[in-house]
This record gives sequence, C-alpha cells and structure tokens, in this order.
Amino acid sequence: MKIREIGEFGLIARIKKDWPASFPQIFQGIGDDAAVSSLLPGNDLVSTVDLLIEDVHFELSWITPQQLGRKSLAVNLSDLAAMGATPRWMLISLAIPSRLEVQFIDDFCAGLKSLAEAHGVSLIGGDTSSSPYRLFISITLLGEGKKESLLYRHGAQPGDDLYVTGTLGDSILGLRLARNRKGQSPSPQERFLLERHLDPAPRLEVGKTLAEKRLAGAMIDVSDGLLADLAHICEESRVGAVVWAEKIPRSEAFRALVPGPAGEGWKWALRGGEDYELLFCSPPEKAPELHAQAKGWPCGITRIGRIEPLAHGVVIRDEKGPIDPSRLKGYDHFSAAIRSDRKGLPPGRARRSGFKKAVGERK
Repeated sequence: MKIREIGEFGLIARIKKDWPASFPQIFQGIGDDAAVSSLLPGNDLVSTVDLLIEDVHFELSWITPQQLGRKSLAVNLSDLAAMGATPRWMLISLAIPSRLEVQFIDDFCAGLKSLAEAHGVSLIGGDTSSSPYRLFISITLLGEGKKESLLYRHGAQPGDDLYVTGTLGDSILGLRLARNRKGQSPSPQERFLLERHLDPAPRLEVGKTLAEKRLAGAMIDVSDGLLADLAHICEESRVGAVVWAEKIPRSEAFRALVPGPAGEGWKWALRGGEDYELLFCSPPEKAPELHAQAKGWPCGITRIGRIEPLAHGVVIRDEKGPIDPSRLKGYDHFSAAIRSDRKGLPPGRARRSGFKKAVGERK
C-alpha cells in the first residue's frame, strides 16, 4: 500500500497509535496544535535538531527502514550525550516521496521507537509532507539537565588531558562496505563495521556521568571526525591541542580491514565521521576518579593527547613528528575543496558546518 492511499492524516493516525503520551511530564502530546510538557524542578531545557536527507546522509539501497529509524534518533541522542543531558521528548518531521510503501514508514517508526524506549524518549508531535524525489527526516530532541552540570565546548584549559570513548574510524569503513557490497554475506569483522555505521550507540550514560561528577571541562560528540570536532573545542575554548596519532583507539576489525599503507590507518580514524563517540578534556588531577568510573563503561576511554595554549595550534604527532593538520580536514557540507578530497567518505551533518557558524555559533 502506497502512502498516497492513506493520505497525510491517515499516516499521522497510524504513527500516533503506537506512541501513547505516557510520560508524566507530558500534558498534551500528539493531536493538538502544539505539545505541552514541563521540566523537572531545577532543570534547564536542552534542545537539538538534525536533518537527514536521502542520497546525502543515507541511501535506501544499503540501510533498512528499521536501521534508518534508529540512526535518525541516535544522532540526536549523541548530541545530548555530549552535553551531559537527559533526553525526554522528540518531534519528527518527514517529507516522504510517494513511491514509498506504508510498510516502510511502519518499519521506520518501529526502529525509531525501539531506540526511543531504550532511552525513555516520548514522541510528542511533528509534521508530515510529500516530497517529489527524496526522503527527508528531521528530528528535534528535547532534554533537560541541571545548569551547573551541563557541559559545553568552551571549557577546555591548557594542561587538560584529551580523551575519547570507544574506537574511531569504524563508521567510515562501515560506509565503504555498505556502498560496495554486492550481495555477499559480510564476515564478522565486516558486520561489526557495518553495525557501527548503520546503528551507532550514543554514549548517554558516559556523558551524563562525566557531567554530573564534573570529570570533564569540555565535550563534543565525534560526528564530523576527530580532527574537525577537536577544532570546534579549540575554537570555542581558545586553546590549542596535541594529538598522539598512535594513541587513537582503533578496533580489531578496523585494523584488519583499513585500506592504505601499513601504519597509516590512524589517518582514517582521524578524519572519519559518524562514530558518535565522545571527545572530552579532563584535568590531570581527576584522572584517578575518571579511570575508576570508566571501568564500568563497556566502550572504555583512551587518552589521546593534551590541551595546549592557543598559540601552539592543533598539532597531530606520529612517530616521525608533527603533521600538518590542514591536509587532514574533516567533513564540511559547504566546502567543495573538502568534498572533492573525501570521495567515498561519509557525509557529515550540516548542523555542524558553515551554516550554523554563520548564524552565531561562535562566541
């Protein structure tokens, strides 16, 4: 059955029936002109929005509707993880081409709901529209956190240690595998990398602990690549940084399948986007408590460098010495030079690119 056969209101009713407004802070959910909800006493509102576009951020030939639903929310959850906030409610807007089946939307919503329920997120509204060619997905995620606990990009200080959760570079290799599959069954290593790209795990528990226990001074999620996202922290904090290339954590699957010369796989891990790990800085005196907490995190943490004074700039060092970071830029939607240099690499997110800077992200 095609979307046009049930119409916009039929589609909304179909979505609504699976999303009861059960959260006690929701006074009016789906079904009115606007939703009404309240924050817990003493908490501030934390908001984020992401736009995913067919053939820019994903291709329906290599991602299932369920995976797409989960990933659409995961990228927003990762933003709240980077703030140390608790996710609460979401609004979703869909622009749907008429060629899609109703079953596609059902499966998409099932994937979305599975991740939402795992993190206590309720759907409270949104919008739908037709699209002439491509599928557009926009999710606005609302969360909350105590003002004194929330983390930002501007709190890094010279002398801080630089850490990252999990492993980096897996998503970029997963994307290459997804695009180049020709019907073969993936090996266990390939399956791991595909999962890392198609179904990322937002580090909400880690982010919240780092924030509540004040173990981090600044934090960001790694969506555009380690180098690009570190640059955001350095710019907002007015500091420099050094990254030790050999310390960048890489999975066994990554090490086994990364292309290129031996010993240079870290370059993929440095530039690759959409890992959705957390990059943060922490004062050295907090290292014992930080590592004690990290023992309970399956993803683990790795110290990869140090925050330096602004005049030092951002320096990447391998065993031969410093490397010019301008040759290793991360993704930017609106930079043709970077796009041409990243053929086959994953799309980043417009929310982190030149558009938002132009409207006042910089301090």
